[in-house]
Amino acid sequence: MPPPQHSRSPNPSDDSSVDLHESPSEQGSSDAVVRKSNKPLSRRGHFKSRLGCFNCKRRRVKCNELRPSCSPCCRLGLNCSYPTPTSSSSASSSSTSSSSSLAPRAALSGIALEDLRFYHQFLLAAFPTLPLKAKDVWMDAAAMSHQYDYLAHAVLGLGASHLSQHGNVDYTSQALQHRVTAMKLVNEQLDHPPTKPADQDALFAAVICLVTQSSLMPDSMIDYITTTRGGNLVASRIITDYEKSIFKYFTPMEHDRSLEKLISEQPRNFEAIEGFHASALRIMPLCQKPTEVSYCECMLRCINNLRTSCLEAWREFVILFIMPTTFNNQDFMEFVDYENHTGHLLIIHMFLLDYVLGNACLSKSDEPEYPGRKFVIINWTRDLARRLPSSYKEYTEWPLEYCKVLAERDARYLLSP
Repeated sequence: MPPPQHSRSPNPSDDSSVDLHESPSEQGSSDAVVRKSNKPLSRRGHFKSRLGCFNCKRRRVKCNELRPSCSPCCRLGLNCSYPTPTSSSSASSSSTSSSSSLAPRAALSGIALEDLRFYHQFLLAAFPTLPLKAKDVWMDAAAMSHQYDYLAHAVLGLGASHLSQHGNVDYTSQALQHRVTAMKLVNEQLDHPPTKPADQDALFAAVICLVTQSSLMPDSMIDYITTTRGGNLVASRIITDYEKSIFKYFTPMEHDRSLEKLISEQPRNFEAIEGFHASALRIMPLCQKPTEVSYCECMLRCINNLRTSCLEAWREFVILFIMPTTFNNQDFMEFVDYENHTGHLLIIHMFLLDYVLGNACLSKSDEPEYPGRKFVIINWTRDLARRLPSSYKEYTEWPLEYCKVLAERDARYLLSP
């Protein structure tokens, strides 16, 4: 399989950007000599370009003659082409070519200054929490992003969503633009899976960034589960040799070792434990499909394990977290279907269980510095309660009450990106 193309982002067709390269070129030929004249300067106030590109000549604007594309064409996203030099102007062309080769390249116009802020936010705080305690992995991934458009857009989209949640400016529009582009490019790569370790790592990193971004966006609960399924597909089928991967500590064995290092038995909040257990038992009779029954039973095992062992509770939660990714396509689509109220109740219980476990199994020092994800989960819970039929009200009573507690409590969680 050929590796993915490492292409630049396309240039926008906006003519409002400032071009610092639009200045008269320095030429050594007599054509560049300025003659005094009583005639007023033209409206644009530039000297005539003898060797400019066809587009600039047609538009009657100054061409700075940068090769292979001049600055005006770069800014407007035009295909830049130049006249073929004639023999009479070969000396002048040679001189111009020599000076052009030393001139600075036209600035990329496909990146906005806001994107630099998104990238900085990713490096600072927005990188995913999986693999556990692996910031260095995400710094490596960020360094790779300039080579892979889909990874770059995924990184910038995550940074924009994180800033929207934790800053005073709403970058939702920019976050969605980067996300849509990243998902389109990732899907293209999944159609032609990469074989080189670096390409595989970039694809996996992009998917994990998209999963993490879902946890910071409103109305994206099902998108989160669906994107997680894609991440598991990449992790299990596309990354063929973890020893050569920057994600080499993301295998089940290494993840379990990381859990053992992080888990610390904290004082139990038995009110939360018993409340979750009762709520899950209440949902069990609603579970009709085998996938729903298995999911609910796994949640019950997890919360029961928490009474005696945090580590065993987390190990069961790992199974619960990845369970939807193991369903066949039809079962998965039925599980996440908008009209499957039981499936959505189970999913929101899983997200809340993550915080029940986090409070019992992690020390206070492991609390995330940025709590935006917690408030997104709370909003998902409240939105679900509002849209469910009135006959389901009793099944949302405990989740809504727990969200009131969670809103005022620390936001410790562990597994989810």
